[in-house]
Amino acid sequence: MGAFTRITLAGCAAGIALSVGGTAAVAAASSTSSTPHPTGVVHAAAAMSCADLDQVFQSPQTNGTYPVTVVSNQPDGIVGYGGEQYAYSYPSGGVSGQFANGQLTGSTSNYLFSDRATFIPPTGGGFGGASQPFSINAPVPLSYTLARTGAGQYTVGLNFGSGINRQFTFAAQCMGESLVGYTRAIGNNEYTDDATYTITIGTFVPTTIIH
Repeated sequence: MGAFTRITLAGCAAGIALSVGGTAAVAAASSTSSTPHPTGVVHAAAAMSCADLDQVFQSPQTNGTYPVTVVSNQPDGIVGYGGEQYAYSYPSGGVSGQFANGQLTGSTSNYLFSDRATFIPPTGGGFGGASQPFSINAPVPLSYTLARTGAGQYTVGLNFGSGINRQFTFAAQCMGESLVGYTRAIGNNEYTDDATYTITIGTFVPTTIIH
């Protein structure tokens, strides 16, 4: 990846927030938030606690999906994000998972990176403008698997496509409401060797049955 934007990664009970200079760039907010949202926005469910997640993996529901957020954070300042998508302006591609053979699996066509930016022209024309990170016009497909290996312990498998074409398998520990793991940096040519992942899983969303 090329030039990068310095990002601060913060995990919170409502999900994951990525901020640039203290202002939110991307947020996966709780569905119980009192903050008003535009019509058509798809909201992520509140993340499950470690105890709830352990219970789910031992007795999973299969007739529906679990909302998932995956965030990667590297010491060189490059952050990756896959999760809540805004239906009124973005293509489909939010992250969710289904259980099969004791594993939670899923994929997204829109894993976004902070160093892939879109130019935003100034309002009213003229010179200037801004560079907006996490460009939806430069996504990467990602598929994943999550398997429970013990109380609060999980194995994560990630498969990045389209230009990155790399696979990672690593151990993750549940902390609060997030799975946290550590593995190699995403790109083949990076300013750092390692990346930290934070993964949250929301409550079950049953499949709608139309009669």
